[in-house]
Amino acid sequence: MALELWHNRDEQASRARLSDAALERFIGENRRFILRCASRTCKRFVTESDEEYEVALVAFCEAVRAYQPEAGGFSGFAALVIRRRLMDFFDQRTRRSAEIAIGSAMTWEEDAPVAGGVLAEVQQKLVRESFDGHRSVRDEIEAVGEVLSGYGFGFFDLADASPKAGKTRDQCARAAAWMLADPARVVKLRKTRGLPVKELSEACGISRKLLDRHRRYIIAAVEIMDGDYPQLAEYLHHVKRAMRDESGSSGNQR
Repeated sequence: MALELWHNRDEQASRARLSDAALERFIGENRRFILRCASRTCKRFVTESDEEYEVALVAFCEAVRAYQPEAGGFSGFAALVIRRRLMDFFDQRTRRSAEIAIGSAMTWEEDAPVAGGVLAEVQQKLVRESFDGHRSVRDEIEAVGEVLSGYGFGFFDLADASPKAGKTRDQCARAAAWMLADPARVVKLRKTRGLPVKELSEACGISRKLLDRHRRYIIAAVEIMDGDYPQLAEYLHHVKRAMRDESGSSGNQR
């Protein structure tokens, strides 16, 4: 019975290539097949109201148009096309999310030029492969994301954790600069996976409540500035400034 169904589908696919009416009937008879292929790729139950179904439906039609009976069965070919198109869709959606999220996350630097500024720059870098052997912004995001996952959050969580007010942003920058001023503090941070809120509060005169609220931002800033993320570090202007001030203050104390 299953073999008959597969052969019947092959014949129907061949006819559907030649007639819009036949294609419409063929789609209607194979909605469950399309949903099953989409669900298998998405690793979750997909319904006809999901965007992924629309992608799979278009891919199914593409498979019909490209199908060559002599190359093999239609079902396997269609499943492959659906999977590939959904994977492309996921990649594009991830790229769009990255562009939006990093734009939100980078609002931690609001003194950057507004017109065509930080978000536009990062969007361009995200969609453009880097040259001269340098990693792209996306590569850096993925790399630092793995590091931040050890602290229990991801890079794109920074969109909500980043300070918006100028004064708060400056205080967070001072906290990050204080951590970075002593390599032993960074080593301890990575070992304990926790920000020394009490010590930071006393050393920098910043409230514990503020440090707790923006803990993720401070940790991310420390990891980015202390790691090999030159393109992301370019957006941390406030932290760089605070690091210079911290260095000057330490020098004066000596």
